[in-house]
Amino acid sequence: MVESLKNPELSSRLKKTNEELKDLQSSVKTGMINVKVLMDFRTATERARQASAAVQQWLDAQGKGGDPYKLMEQVVKQRVEMTTQLIKDVTVDLESLDVDLDTAGLPALNDAVLTLNERLGKLFRH
Repeated sequence: MVESLKNPELSSRLKKTNEELKDLQSSVKTGMINVKVLMDFRTATERARQASAAVQQWLDAQGKGGDPYKLMEQVVKQRVEMTTQLIKDVTVDLESLDVDLDTAGLPALNDAVLTLNERLGKLFRH
């Protein structure tokens, strides 16, 4: 019973946070900060809004006796889209020489991309 009382409060807080993130996105304008920083901010706030909406939908589905695991397809889809965009952004950073061998985390990124490539290769074998 305690859990069901917390869900409406949590749901309300998630909605409020989502609205605040949306307001923040529209408040930070081009010209105020570097374009790359602005785009990164907008991407991050959009991702936070998507994650917040997923939690909201999960709670709603649970509250209505539905199967919240049906949302996992949407969550994974968003994760793939986000990763694709991040890879494109890092590629541009590499091409513009904003990333080099001294960039922190680069070896771990390389390892993760190689592992991802290996796993994707198994899916796309003909």
